[in-house]
Amino acid sequence: MSEPVPPPSPEFSRPMRRRLSVPDLVVALAILALGLAVWLSARGITTGANVQVGPGIFPTVVGILLSVLGAVLTIGALRGDRAEPATEEDTDPNAPVNHVSPLTILGGFALGTALLNPLGFVIGGAIMFTSVAWAFGERRLGLVVIAALILALVTYLVFTRGLGLPLPQGIFRGVL
Repeated sequence: MSEPVPPPSPEFSRPMRRRLSVPDLVVALAILALGLAVWLSARGITTGANVQVGPGIFPTVVGILLSVLGAVLTIGALRGDRAEPATEEDTDPNAPVNHVSPLTILGGFALGTALLNPLGFVIGGAIMFTSVAWAFGERRLGLVVIAALILALVTYLVFTRGLGLPLPQGIFRGVL
């Protein structure tokens, strides 16, 4: 005869309550808000009377899908679900947050945007590209600046010559 199985201990019988993850909730609400903004903006796109599928269909679908995704993520975050790194990621979720890198990128984008009209897209874009490379740990400033200038110049030429879109010339007016 087999021995009777003891009943589970009280500490394992009640479900564990998971703590609310504020970053996960903020991301979920941001996705929900973005989806609603895209969807509501798409409703304002006007089309002709005889158009079945107009230019607003794609932003409407994207807005609705983003809204549904944001709602699902919000419900999950409120239930205590957390976005955990994949097993192949080399991350430590308990490591302290590095605020310097995002602020470096933000500062570079703010400076590049402020200088976009007076100095032109090439210089403004190069400042933005340089700030991103610096934030990701690249310290060979000369190489980064040269690569950023080349990347910004190629981007400028593709958009202005290839696509016919106007970008600010700034100090290169008459040269480019």
